[in-house]
Amino acid sequence: MMMKTDTFIASPTCWIIAYGNPQRGDDGIGRFVGEKLRRHFGHETNVGICILPQLDLALLEEVQGADHLIFVDARMGEGDKGLQWSLVEAELNGWALGSHHLKPSVFLGLLQLLYECSPAAWLVSVPGSRFDFEEQLSTEARRNAEHAAAQIVDWLWINRIANLGPK
Repeated sequence: MMMKTDTFIASPTCWIIAYGNPQRGDDGIGRFVGEKLRRHFGHETNVGICILPQLDLALLEEVQGADHLIFVDARMGEGDKGLQWSLVEAELNGWALGSHHLKPSVFLGLLQLLYECSPAAWLVSVPGSRFDFEEQLSTEARRNAEHAAAQIVDWLWINRIANLGPK
């Protein structure tokens, strides 16, 4: 099953996979970042942006040709206010068929196993504090999400993956 994205991109070299539940307050951070990046990049051909409620196996086929993957998700931010960029290493341990929560490391492991490709991958964890049933980000989470989007734009520009363009 091919995932639907708002703009068709033949073969992006970098995919941003932003996910989270917008009905769970700050858990929607990933989606917020993805939407902001989608508006920023418009029809940039080297960057594909996929926004999902959760990481999904159906996306494996679509991203198989990428050189880079950037996963964006919320995390509990109490005690640690900063964004975290973590290199994602492929693994297949700790995942069961039908599992509700798919980790980026397992997603990468399945990409390697099924398509024999190993893109460089990072998880950008954006701190949030309110994960209750509500449909808006807290003020702090929105600020953190804006910062994450700006860092990703800068990273893509520094690594010559995308044009800087207007912010």
